[in-house]
Amino acid sequence: MEREELEKIIFNIVPQLSFFGGTSPEEIHNIIDYIHEEEVEAGNYVYREGDSPESLYILLEGEMDFFILDEKIAHGETGLLFGTSATIGIQKQLVSAMAITDIKLAVISKSFFIEMSKKDPKLFVKIILNVARDLARDLKFLRDYVEKQKSK
Repeated sequence: MEREELEKIIFNIVPQLSFFGGTSPEEIHNIIDYIHEEEVEAGNYVYREGDSPESLYILLEGEMDFFILDEKIAHGETGLLFGTSATIGIQKQLVSAMAITDIKLAVISKSFFIEMSKKDPKLFVKIILNVARDLARDLKFLRDYVEKQKSK
């Protein structure tokens, strides 16, 4: 995918991603400079439970499933942001993320956050607060999932 096309797709997805909440178009362009694209074929994993977190991902095309202990816990489609623990966590991945169809991902590596903390501290704080909110939502989702499983 051409760089311009990647930027266009990301700008179309941005309104639905809390990761970019409160950021200006100029700040989004600064973030996009750190994004690269990856493709994963259906049936392959983006990462597995127990892997070291390396990147944050935006699903640009396709569908994915997420598993804990080989049990499917969630499904994701285009526009999904996942892998948020990679941004600030040192713990291993808690879930496995598998492509159900061929997928295209926008990838933001962990090094982006280190560089941004030095280059643009205000943007870094916005992003980290957005990530904290996403992690809180993820925790609520997992709590609700466990509660649902207990009631079966």
